Amino acid sequence: MRFHRLSTLLLLSGLAIVAAPHIACGGGAAEQLTADAGTPADGADASVGRADEDRPLIPASKVDLLLVVDDSASMGDKARVLAKSIGTLIRDVARVGDVHVGVITTSLGSMGGDVCSADNPAANTRARLQTRGPDGSAVPGAETGVLSYTGGDVEAFITSAANLVLGVGENGCGFEAQLESAYRFLVQPDPWASVTLAGQSAFTLDLDREVLAQRKAFLRSDSALVVVMLTDEDDSSADPLSVSGQGWAFMAKNFPGSQVSRTSAAQGTTAPRGTSVCQTDPASEECTSCGFAALCDPTEDACRRLKADPSCTTSGMPGKSGAGFDGYHGPTDDELNVRFHRMKERFGIDPQFPLRRYVEGFTKSVVPSRANEHSASGPLGIGPYEGTPNCTNPIFAANLPSLPGDELCDLERGTRSRELVVFAVIGGVPGSLATDAPDWKKILGEDPDAFDFRGIDPHMIQSTAPRPGLPPPSDTPGDNGTDPIHGREWDTLKGDLQYACTFALPTPRTCDGAAPYCDCRPEDVIRPPLCGATPGEQLRAKAYPTIRPLRVVRELGDRGVVGSICSDDYDATMTLLAARLASRLAK
Repeated sequence: MRFHRLSTLLLLSGLAIVAAPHIACGGGAAEQLTADAGTPADGADASVGRADEDRPLIPASKVDLLLVVDDSASMGDKARVLAKSIGTLIRDVARVGDVHVGVITTSLGSMGGDVCSADNPAANTRARLQTRGPDGSAVPGAETGVLSYTGGDVEAFITSAANLVLGVGENGCGFEAQLESAYRFLVQPDPWASVTLAGQSAFTLDLDREVLAQRKAFLRSDSALVVVMLTDEDDSSADPLSVSGQGWAFMAKNFPGSQVSRTSAAQGTTAPRGTSVCQTDPASEECTSCGFAALCDPTEDACRRLKADPSCTTSGMPGKSGAGFDGYHGPTDDELNVRFHRMKERFGIDPQFPLRRYVEGFTKSVVPSRANEHSASGPLGIGPYEGTPNCTNPIFAANLPSLPGDELCDLERGTRSRELVVFAVIGGVPGSLATDAPDWKKILGEDPDAFDFRGIDPHMIQSTAPRPGLPPPSDTPGDNGTDPIHGREWDTLKGDLQYACTFALPTPRTCDGAAPYCDCRPEDVIRPPLCGATPGEQLRAKAYPTIRPLRVVRELGDRGVVGSICSDDYDATMTLLAARLASRLAK
């Protein structure tokens, strides 16, 4: 996931960007995750003596519980399950006598793109704490977003927390920013107020003081910080400043420079393909974007190979050729709904934030300010993500800023040990794999950093096509297959992914105008393993492989917890989480 340093001015799909040596922007093996305890942070600013350091574990007498709830379509059923199960955890941690609960969503808009408008409050909640319940009214006691318990009626407190979860709804952005939302609220020293485009490059502007104020109100320096993420999809947002400030294009309906329309012009245009080798060896230096072929130096061997690559010389639109056609995905090969999966293989570059950003956010006492996230190389002044740590991580700070003029970066280190930061993901993974001792090879493969997926459970493979070893698709209405985890595969028409797991709805749903978030509409020609024999009847709900959040969990060791979203309840996950916290909380 690391973008190499940039040198030659090129054009990617109509965007002026800089390409890497060997035309390999984003090429090479994916960046290894780092969460080593007790070692100096690489690149720490020695001028202020700021280095990563841990503190001894002092069992906490306070708990700050942040719930990161996916608010995209199809999440309503899962949010209701979380609302029923959250009491299992709260009853246990409430014994310390001082608990904060906050709820944020996964919607950050399209950060420069246009799929989810930044002006739509539902599609861009800015990682601010939610305050309203399912009926739209403020939840008593959570008017500021922080729900506090210091003793008394714990059941009333649980009811209020459940109402905050139910108030999230399912009208949020379909480009879920699960990890970045958590990072923005808890970690980023200077969270941006907006992302804007100058020409075709993205820049972050100003400071979101409301996030700072809510963070200060929620996060105590000596608490156990527990983050519970509920999502039925993978992390699906780009770093808008990646690819020299043009990563936002992957969150845009029309990919700049592309002439290949999806099935209709109203659905936008497709992105450039990756070179041929990307399909079999995405770690290769030769795996890059065909979009870089437009203006590379034809006197260089790498450029000549790129221009001659079969993926880059084949038009995405039959009967058309030339700029905007050659090297682009076809009309059905880059649906927005599935854009954020296996990006390096499909596009030759991965515009998402490197996962080490989030691992280090939960682990390191020093993190980068916005100015230190990307190098300043290149003519646009926006280079690859480096994440050079120079600020005290707010999670590990003694005091937090909130007022104009408050110091944002040079904060006093607090007493919190990294052992007091625990992260749980309830996501798309078979229940049989969501155990106290997860088999990570079955969940993620042999080495996902090197794109080596040997040993992965087939249900965890991200694919639009049927996966080997699983029951095939069926055209028979009501035939949802015999696989106990997800039923069967289905013909997605390249517009959706195969499922990690499915589960029975408590009550069958009739898919009509009154139920907008249905997977079994009578007019649909697709037959996912969710529907009844009666047209428009939905019997089951689904989840997709939640790969990136689960990779972060793996890196946290015993401070990470895995739960399956395809469960009748999440009580077992909450019980496991409480057990992990037992030694970290005061008796």
